[in-house]
Amino acid sequence: MAEYNNIRKLIKNIFKQCKELIAEQGFLYFINLVALHSIIMLSIILIYQWIETNINIFDFSLPMIILRLALFGLFLGLWIGYFKILFNYIDLQKFFLSNVMKKYYLLPQILLLKLISYLTMAPLSIFILYKFPYDIDKYGTNIQQFLMDLTNALSSTYTDEISWKIYSSYLNNWDILIIAMLTILPIWYSIRFWCAELLIIDREMNIKNSLITSYTLTSKIMELLILGFMLMFLNLCFIILGYIFFIIGLTLSYIIMFLYYRHLKSSMLNHNLNK
Repeated sequence: MAEYNNIRKLIKNIFKQCKELIAEQGFLYFINLVALHSIIMLSIILIYQWIETNINIFDFSLPMIILRLALFGLFLGLWIGYFKILFNYIDLQKFFLSNVMKKYYLLPQILLLKLISYLTMAPLSIFILYKFPYDIDKYGTNIQQFLMDLTNALSSTYTDEISWKIYSSYLNNWDILIIAMLTILPIWYSIRFWCAELLIIDREMNIKNSLITSYTLTSKIMELLILGFMLMFLNLCFIILGYIFFIIGLTLSYIIMFLYYRHLKSSMLNHNLNK
């Protein structure tokens, strides 16, 4: 019970810090952050929609694969710059729009971390592809569409006895257990190493130190889960109110998570000093 009281006090304190930060920096600064966040999101969505309409970007060919990787790197670099602006906001620094384009030199390290996270999902992906063969002529490199179609097909089997018999021949209880076990690795990685990217953006650590430090920071898993579920619930409520409120809620969520990351980092520093 004492642990939950401590978590409640921590979360309350972080939300209080967020409120005080907005008041101290001024509401206009926060609006600038929301506006920039919205511009980045809308730009990415519109560019992808235009490309998907005019170019077969999911075609399994080297030029299309290179194009997708280039776009991924371009947009990821923008998010890195935006997250750095959020850290500047927390550090009470001025807002400079040009900073959103100045952190592309961190892109290789962030891409490597992304690759590591994808590798944790490799065993699960291989097993799913083994059980449900991938139609490359139909999907090309659109793995997301394949997973969506597979999920929809599996969910519809519960209302269709014939379909259930067909899919149950591919997926038995042992297969479900294996999938559940293989899911543990990417979930564990996400929980224990979510700070690694932030450490690179905030402190420009190298890959090795960011992973080691992140693992050290994230020992209190329950704090993260409770805070994460709270922010998820708040964002779901904001989605109902419309796009503007959703962007505001998402921007607040980023700030709160970054404040929590800073809390973990300062707690570790205080612990080392007290040794």
